[in-house]
Amino acid sequence: MSINSPIKPAAPTDSDQSRWDHSSLRKRLILGAWLQDLERELARHLPPDRREAWGPADLSSNPFEQITRQLAVLYHENPSVTNSTEDISSLVGRSGLVTLAGLWPLMARAQQMILGMREAILRIDVVSDEDGIALTSSGLQYRLVTSDMVYLEAHPDQPDIPTYYVEYRLRSHNGKAVWIADCLDIRDPNYPTFRMHKVDQGGELGIDVSDEYMGGSLEGESYPYRDSQGRPFLPIVLYHAEKTGHLWDSFSASTMVYGSLTSATLYTMWVHLVRDSCWAQKYVAGLSVAGLNQMDQDQIARRSAISTDPSSILVFAQDPDAQGQPLVGTFQVPVEPAALLESIAKYETRVALAAGLSPADISRQSGDPRSGYALAVSRSGQREAQKKYAPVFRMGDEELLAKSAMLANRFLGTSLPESGYRVSYHSMPLSPDEIRAQREDIIGKMEAGLMSPVQAIMQMYDDMDEIEAKQLLTQIRRDKAEFQ
Repeated sequence: MSINSPIKPAAPTDSDQSRWDHSSLRKRLILGAWLQDLERELARHLPPDRREAWGPADLSSNPFEQITRQLAVLYHENPSVTNSTEDISSLVGRSGLVTLAGLWPLMARAQQMILGMREAILRIDVVSDEDGIALTSSGLQYRLVTSDMVYLEAHPDQPDIPTYYVEYRLRSHNGKAVWIADCLDIRDPNYPTFRMHKVDQGGELGIDVSDEYMGGSLEGESYPYRDSQGRPFLPIVLYHAEKTGHLWDSFSASTMVYGSLTSATLYTMWVHLVRDSCWAQKYVAGLSVAGLNQMDQDQIARRSAISTDPSSILVFAQDPDAQGQPLVGTFQVPVEPAALLESIAKYETRVALAAGLSPADISRQSGDPRSGYALAVSRSGQREAQKKYAPVFRMGDEELLAKSAMLANRFLGTSLPESGYRVSYHSMPLSPDEIRAQREDIIGKMEAGLMSPVQAIMQMYDDMDEIEAKQLLTQIRRDKAEFQ
């Protein structure tokens, strides 16, 4: 968004405005655009004169971004996609529509946003050469839409399934950037609608501009997003970090969000200490420094200062109001930088634990120049996170693939199955020691008759179910018979 872009409109309700504001903070923390948020946090802790003395804010500590990024490993390899009824290579194969659209690389980034913001949306569309985009052929397009840019409503009997979708987007209108709302409504399945409206600053939907952007509103029979049975659907999938039964869970785990701002505040204090206070402070009594310069007289934080270095000579003048012998002395260092850094690091680790990790899963990168700052999640912690998040992300991915097939069938002339998709994720690789220990454990149990080959496969590939394990064993035996 450019500097001249209009201010984002207000949300339709007060609760949605609170959700937007908090979700936007989370997004800025993830994207690294949170300097102003840190400045506001520093202003909450410090009066203006002390804030001026601390100097630039330190953005090097962000446990919220570090932890969510390291937990977002579900798509470190492209998932395996199968269908129980038909061949789906034209959708998910190496040259399939999903692969060419770059869905899985996008999901590798989207997972961090979903974990951090608790929800996000993948919107699906169909693009072609006629749209003015340089493509070798028509295909699918996926776009990540963050939760601070949408308003949703759900059916009362299915409170976590959206039936009304409003996305706020900046578009060019009469040569100016304006906020336009894409409004898709299937609350009445017999008369679904897709319209575009201008949005005023109060958040109210204004004039219908569907004619300008898509040749007119799409209503009733002309509504484009339908399955092979003619049933309307929304071309979106709402992903959740956790299944709650509600549309939004935007404020969960906010401890890590606010704790990250406090952590950055403390690191800013530490930098100030190292730069300005990690030496024995000199003092005088009955004397004043000559040649002081008056600084910031037009601001609240007024001060007097003089520049010094090891080769300079300070000139003191007798204070005419002082009595007795002048004194020159030294205060000891108020805080050891190393001790303060250790305390801040412990606080930062405490903030990271709000992500639900065990203390054993969090460490600091030894031998790294960033060792005082960077938090590292262990491989075992990442694998546990994969197991935790796989079920809820699988629901989203399988819905996304089904809707992708529906759009491809309707607009691209394919004959793909519109249900029956199964997504399996690849675990994070084991270390050589872990591989050896797992192999010895499996062989020992199989030799003792305590584990079947199917169970062994399921232990090796922990996202496989029994049917997939049997299919893999059958394929292994078939390949051995053919190529041995």
